[in-house]
Amino acid sequence: MVAIGIGLLAVLWLSVGWVVEARRDEAIRAEFRQNANVARVLQEQTERVIATVDQATLRVADAVAANPDEIPDLGRFAAETGLAPKILVQLSQVWADGRFAASNLDPRGEKTSHVDLSQREHVRIHLAPQTLPERERTLPANGLFIGKPVLGKVSQRWTVQLSRRIVGRDGATLGVVVASLDPAYFEEVYARVQLGNSGGVALVGQDRGVRARVVGAKAEGMGTVLGPASVAARDDLGAEGSTTSLSSVDGMERLYAYRAIAGYPLTIFVYTGSREALDQWRIGRDITFALAAALSGLVVALLALLGAGLRRQERSNEALRVSEMQAQAASRAKSEFLAAISHELRTPLTSIRGFAELMERRIEQPVFRDQASMIRKGAEHLNTLLTEILDLTKVEAGAMPIVREPQDIRRLVADVGEFFEVAAAAKGLALAVRVADDVPAAVNCDGLRTKQILNNLLSNAVKFTDQGGVGIEVERRGAELLMHVVDSGPGIEPELHELIFEKFRQGNDRVSYQHGGTGLGLALSRALAELMGGRLALESTLGRGSRFTLVLPLA
Repeated sequence: MVAIGIGLLAVLWLSVGWVVEARRDEAIRAEFRQNANVARVLQEQTERVIATVDQATLRVADAVAANPDEIPDLGRFAAETGLAPKILVQLSQVWADGRFAASNLDPRGEKTSHVDLSQREHVRIHLAPQTLPERERTLPANGLFIGKPVLGKVSQRWTVQLSRRIVGRDGATLGVVVASLDPAYFEEVYARVQLGNSGGVALVGQDRGVRARVVGAKAEGMGTVLGPASVAARDDLGAEGSTTSLSSVDGMERLYAYRAIAGYPLTIFVYTGSREALDQWRIGRDITFALAAALSGLVVALLALLGAGLRRQERSNEALRVSEMQAQAASRAKSEFLAAISHELRTPLTSIRGFAELMERRIEQPVFRDQASMIRKGAEHLNTLLTEILDLTKVEAGAMPIVREPQDIRRLVADVGEFFEVAAAAKGLALAVRVADDVPAAVNCDGLRTKQILNNLLSNAVKFTDQGGVGIEVERRGAELLMHVVDSGPGIEPELHELIFEKFRQGNDRVSYQHGGTGLGLALSRALAELMGGRLALESTLGRGSRFTLVLPLA
């Protein structure tokens, strides 16, 4: 009996140790995923700003090359970016001798008396690269230099200089065009991301110079150069990835996700402290160890008091009940945490969307109006993703209400079809809605959730179909109502038919790259279908389109 007891305890603690370690690994993976998602969003935002400014430098360089004897209208070029003056502080021209020619702030250079900028790194690298150390002479293939933050002689503000050599029609160097960005803009954007007291975001160049950095929601370290032991100094960093590093400053381990800014010598790093990332895991670990210790004591007591069978059984049942309640509480805490995070993200997102919509209505210039429209559409897309996250969280927590009422199915599917008519027509797709004659006029179901599922399925159909058509077909089969969303798209491989219904999963990396998305829509749709007592199935042949079928009970 003693040997059996010792064996049971050994198995118990080995199992507990394995479970605790597995949960720790999952918590680390989840933190890496979160950091990678944040890095992706911030990388795209940063890249858009830099690319817009880069276009301005190219236009100025072309204007000077076309007419070397005249100073171009730098104020107009700066204004057309939509980033001046808050983000694009100054757009300037430097003559071939290194003297300041003009800028949008000083159109004729009169305020600065054509100050000599020839010793500034961002000017020297184009006009006299031989005067720089050899390791600092390299320019990216696109010819754009992105310098370390400096205090501008004209603007008197800390800026990051983006410079490009001006080449005449005869190949001669005519000077340099310089765009001065305010790194505080990036710090403001990065500071909005909640990454804990020891977490942060850094925009670092290939020279390890910090262009912008936020730690614990506070800006710090702008203009510093990271040491050779930093993550940014590693030679094995690719275009994107994740890694763990121990700080040489505070000795704290951090979890990094990074993404290179495509086409530019910059990388964005998003990191969180390992200790903070594992706070919830430690709570779960302590609870698990406490339960395991209690269970171990129970085993010992059972061996000592073999005759108290009933009392032993009651104690075991009580331990199981407490364990279940704690597990449910932990699950609820996770769902509440996700809901709170999504809500906090939605609040600033709503402001962005509203301001973009206001700009779109009031701005008369087509270029700026189109840019405002892009901001609004991006905000609406992010809002849809947050809604999916919130709904999925409610489903997992068992808090999603289902209201079954008589619904006019013909009107419901017609509304869904009408909503996507413009999108389908824009791609040259035929869109058809067909309802069989034997389908009842009214069906008892949750109209809102049914429409949500159909909207998601038809949106995917339009997104992935390039020619042919899409449609909704409704029929009755016995005591069930079948609603098919069909398309003539590329189809889906058989081995992926169930995989695409998993959370955060898509068909393959190519689909994610070409069409975007988070992989939540189908998972949420299937969960809603099951909540309504139905199911969601897929039939698809590669190269011949797909048919998603929502089955709901008529009774």
